[in-house]
Amino acid sequence: MLTALQLEQQRPRRPLPSLKQLYHEYILQRIEDYKNGLRRNELLNLANEAFAEMGTTQEAQFVLTEVLMADCVDRLINRRLRLPSYRRWLSQFKELRAAQREPTHWGIDRRCPLQFLPRMEQGDAAVVIGPDATPLAFLLAAHEVSVVYIGSDMTYVDQVESRVAEEGLSEWCTTYVAPPGRWPTEVIARTHVLVMDTGTLEPLSPRERREVLLTFQDHTEAGGAHLVLPSNRSLAPAAFVSFYSGWHREAAPGEKRRQAKSGGLLVSKPAEPESLRVATRQSRGATA
Repeated sequence: MLTALQLEQQRPRRPLPSLKQLYHEYILQRIEDYKNGLRRNELLNLANEAFAEMGTTQEAQFVLTEVLMADCVDRLINRRLRLPSYRRWLSQFKELRAAQREPTHWGIDRRCPLQFLPRMEQGDAAVVIGPDATPLAFLLAAHEVSVVYIGSDMTYVDQVESRVAEEGLSEWCTTYVAPPGRWPTEVIARTHVLVMDTGTLEPLSPRERREVLLTFQDHTEAGGAHLVLPSNRSLAPAAFVSFYSGWHREAAPGEKRRQAKSGGLLVSKPAEPESLRVATRQSRGATA
């Protein structure tokens, strides 16, 4: 995640992948999604079909290997799905991804505070929890952020996974099913952004809510952000401000207007002081 200075200087910390690389990843993902949707007997039939096709080229006398067989199956699926060429994919990709990066594409409330979004880098980690936070999972994935989406209902999580696949964002979004407050530590570790709806926190006691949010704060990188979104018949996001002592609160669009419904609570973790960053780099250099 970029600091405010890096954002101002337009200086990404990580090299961006080439479009060719993204295209090959897209093709591989579509093929794997297709395989995952097949039953075992259908996979065997597909392998037999690929084997029969390879038999027509015996004059080449190549050695049949597991890798060669897998490549032949992938080519067969590619034709079956009529996957686009690189040139056609590129045209479609740019148009679709531009639309997906707009909050309105996902029906996100215009009052939702998204000031952290321009600072996100490809590969940053985000955790999104709760049904009312789902659109933010799609939006962050469209910005090529590594999203972990957690829900408590298996059926709903399956629907989220299907939507992610339909939108071509499977590479950037992983889903989990877990009861409120019982999220695996390894899943939430080293998070840059947390998005959670208040409905997810509602079943927890005040003490449990505090413990959950403090745990997330400990696992959030310096300069990261937490966005708490409203849910029907649940506490307002502003009720959780007291849990974020020392964090900077950023106003939501229109929040200062009278009788304006809040689009969410956005708080940012203080960035690591420059003096500490310098000391850390020097320490690492001395160790090396």
